[in-house]
Amino acid sequence: MKRKLLLTTALGIALFSCSKIPTTTQEQYREGIKAAYQQDWGRAEELLKKALNGELSPQQQEKAKLFLADAYFNDGDFENAALNYEEFLELYPASPYAKDAMFRLGVCYLNLIKGPQWDQTFTKRAINTFEKFIKLYPNDPRVPKAKEYIKLARKILAEHDIYIGGTYDMLRKFTASIQRYKLAKEKYSDVEAPDRLDYLLGRAYYFTYIQADDEISRLKDKLEQEEERLHSNDPDERRVAKYRIKLIKSDIERWKETAKKNHVIGEKILKEVAEKYPNSPYGIKARRILLGEKILNVEPVINPIKHSIWWKIKETF
Repeated sequence: MKRKLLLTTALGIALFSCSKIPTTTQEQYREGIKAAYQQDWGRAEELLKKALNGELSPQQQEKAKLFLADAYFNDGDFENAALNYEEFLELYPASPYAKDAMFRLGVCYLNLIKGPQWDQTFTKRAINTFEKFIKLYPNDPRVPKAKEYIKLARKILAEHDIYIGGTYDMLRKFTASIQRYKLAKEKYSDVEAPDRLDYLLGRAYYFTYIQADDEISRLKDKLEQEEERLHSNDPDERRVAKYRIKLIKSDIERWKETAKKNHVIGEKILKEVAEKYPNSPYGIKARRILLGEKILNVEPVINPIKHSIWWKIKETF
């Protein structure tokens, strides 16, 4: 009797549970929205995805799409959240919820940034999204926060250029790193410390002679090879050799001149850094270099963004 009662109870519970599983599109929609309000993000995602595959009114589709994106966002799935916010904004640009979707899309992009050493597609998307948000909704109370996030993303782009410059420094390709540091100084002086930028730029100029010595050594090896070809019995080969010797000698002189000129420029910049920022780590290093020390270690890149749940919490209150 007891066993029969237990079986009956278990069957009743199973039937009750099955009856609570939404089966129609409207049930899935209602329960999905309810789950989102209850912050049951996983259930909201599951039900709203199913509902959107069924027949919903235009108003229901709009709300379901937004709530699905919000569910992904609050669940920390920023990739799917971004995809759904993008689709929402494409489908409903005039929606009263568009500004919320746009702002959170920018936050999604920030969370998808790996760091300065990686591809910067999401960084640029974040900047574009927040700039568009400010343009379209200038009176929104989140505009100051959007500006703050643009500044943060620009800092990441600046660090990306510095990272590339540091890579060239490591390879002793100082003429290439000069271009990267100059670019960072021209574009991101509002988010980068001037003593750091000037130090890196001045150091690259100052030590260009190291790269020049390597290049000149390589060119002299080529010069010897071409001079040996002058003894060839083939007149065309001798003619080509003479032409190449002329070019090689010109390149050698160019590298000598570049090394000399850049050393002077670098010395001037490093002196300015040492004088303007005497207590800065970069001012101290600048003085050490000017005193004859070869400081060639690659400066570490700063990662201004940390991937943690605070992004989610901060934006969902």
